[in-house]
Amino acid sequence: MAGVLLGMGNPLLDISNKVEKDTFEKYGIKAGDAILAEEKHQPLFKELAEKEGVQYIAGGATQNSIRVAQWMLQKKNAASYMGCIGKDENGEKLKEACAKDGVNGVYMIDESTPTGTCACCILDKERSLVTNLSAANNYKVEHLKENMAILEKAKVVYSAGFFMTVCPDAMELACKQDSTYCLNLSAPFLMEVPPFKACLDKLMPHVDFLFGNETEATTYAKVAGWSETDIPSIAKKLQALPKEGDKKRTVVITQGSDPTCVCGVDGELSEYPILRLPARKLVDTNGAGDAYVGGFLSGLVQGKDMHYCCQAGAFAASMIVQRSGCTFPATPKFSYRAPQKPKPLRKPKFTTIGKINPDSKGINVMVKVVKEAGVSGDFTEIVCGDGTGVATFSLREDQKSIFKVGEVLRVQNAKVRIVKGYIRISVDKWAKAAPAAEDTPGGKPEIDVKDENDISSTEYELAQA
Repeated sequence: MAGVLLGMGNPLLDISNKVEKDTFEKYGIKAGDAILAEEKHQPLFKELAEKEGVQYIAGGATQNSIRVAQWMLQKKNAASYMGCIGKDENGEKLKEACAKDGVNGVYMIDESTPTGTCACCILDKERSLVTNLSAANNYKVEHLKENMAILEKAKVVYSAGFFMTVCPDAMELACKQDSTYCLNLSAPFLMEVPPFKACLDKLMPHVDFLFGNETEATTYAKVAGWSETDIPSIAKKLQALPKEGDKKRTVVITQGSDPTCVCGVDGELSEYPILRLPARKLVDTNGAGDAYVGGFLSGLVQGKDMHYCCQAGAFAASMIVQRSGCTFPATPKFSYRAPQKPKPLRKPKFTTIGKINPDSKGINVMVKVVKEAGVSGDFTEIVCGDGTGVATFSLREDQKSIFKVGEVLRVQNAKVRIVKGYIRISVDKWAKAAPAAEDTPGGKPEIDVKDENDISSTEYELAQA
């Protein structure tokens, strides 16, 4: 397992603390945001550091995901990580954190620039991230070229989209290897700023697994000029974007407390539930999305199926939100639960026309179409029968083409309607009608219709209320 996963990103030391609403207003930040620090944000870092309760945690979106994946795998150095740090105390803290977590940290060292930091502002269990990239912004593709053995060994390579702002050359080199390449949309601004969007467009044909949340997905669709606004439709369109090579793309869109939407390689959409927690257990949503990806990647490098990967992601995210920052207990207590096998469908029991009465429901019959009988209200009426009699069937407009005279049909889950005292067999939206075939329930019998027994010609007395 050594070296099976490689992450490349912006290593940051998170300066995490709880804040009041006026801090959000003062610095113009919003819950759920992840932005690059401007000049006006610089005092925020000092405020958080001097405020009681400050925590310093190894951070950066990609580094978070890689640390979580390593934690889930519990195999030393299964995951490697590359990025640029400064030659300072904060850089040493990051190296120590990676080593403690079992990650093979392969950092580029910038001796003239301080290690990057991220102000994690926590307000009512929501968070806003403001990043000073500093040394993280100085990563060079030459460092990756010097460590090509690590890249070539990895089965899976992952980067958050934030790395596009730093070293797109490294991402372009990594995405063209034989490994599975994974990318995260990461933040709306990466799609809204033209140079970053151009980089994303260049990488997309090589992306095997694309991650994002619902906000990022809808932003992509809006910037692309798509008419689709719902997540399943957007995921399907993202999956269908042009793709290089034999592998087809899988799109994974998380939706907070709603199920994760996955569009697989065949274009089929699926939903996978998250693990719901009572509100009292939520401590900090910071890193939840990163943790989901980390759990997912831990399954992916083991060759697990989508159900396993999404369940591992949901577990990892549920653990991180119960703690402050992207931290976790010593060992994961993840127990995979395979999906229940579907129960075999019961074979339908077929009856005959002659046995149908006013109380009949769930009617399954094999019949031959005899003739059209006109229109009654919104329904077309068709006479069908078998060897025991005939009856008048009431059809919706879209079913008429199936009931061709002389055709033998399989009708399932029909029911009786009494119209002015007479039986009509209703083939409503809950019923099914299809041409009979040898390999379908009921087969394709030869039917000699007994038309002298018309059960729809008998008038029934309606019960008085």
